[in-house]
Amino acid sequence: MCNLESSRPGARRSRQRGVGLIELLVGMTIGLLVIAAAIGTLVISRGTSSSISDISQLQQQGSFALRVIGVQLRQTGSVEPGFDDQTKLFAFGATFPTYGATSAAVNGSDDASSGSDTLSVATMASQRLPNTQRQDCLGRAVAAGAKMQAQFRVDGNELKCSVGGASQALIENVADFQVMYRIASGAGTRIMNATDVKTAGLWGSVTAIEVCLDLKGDEPTPDLGSTYLNCHGTRAARDGRLHLVFRNVFDLRTQNG
Repeated sequence: MCNLESSRPGARRSRQRGVGLIELLVGMTIGLLVIAAAIGTLVISRGTSSSISDISQLQQQGSFALRVIGVQLRQTGSVEPGFDDQTKLFAFGATFPTYGATSAAVNGSDDASSGSDTLSVATMASQRLPNTQRQDCLGRAVAAGAKMQAQFRVDGNELKCSVGGASQALIENVADFQVMYRIASGAGTRIMNATDVKTAGLWGSVTAIEVCLDLKGDEPTPDLGSTYLNCHGTRAARDGRLHLVFRNVFDLRTQNG
């Protein structure tokens, strides 16, 4: 039996109708919203990844710099005792390691132009250490019993170590390098900057050195108006960059004060 209703042209055209303009616009809108959400998630993910990478890099640089500085500072002013074959006793020699033309193993300066300080130290290379462990801050071998000197300063955004006429960058991204000196006296311990120590003539009485490193990241951060506590102990603007501040106090060996 023939189906008259299905054979009518009007009924067939109704069943084959395509997507209307409104449905098309709704679909395009939903698609654009999905794409926008995906792009936003990608941007946030990339920003988070960059910030984490920036923090990790600064932490590695800060730890490395403090380790290199610490190796030099912990030995500052040390004199190795020598064995006397006649008395069968150990005794310290008369030669004391001093930095440059000074009479102490510690020296430094407050640089007003760049804002960063300079730190200089000297020590005697131990005769009982193997050659692989008897090295200066440039990684060069030092002869047993020889005077070993090191100067730390900031050049541009790099922290450099200098030995004689040679220098080498230890880390970069340095925004500030501040050094304070602790002087032991009868009234207690005084904390002074390099200018005050030099004026008072107390380089030989320095018993500990406080080092502060302010490292600045490469990646921009969205919190443009935020601040942080810098090496001077005051609030400073981040200027759209991440800042990590590292502090450490190194006790020195006996000086000639």
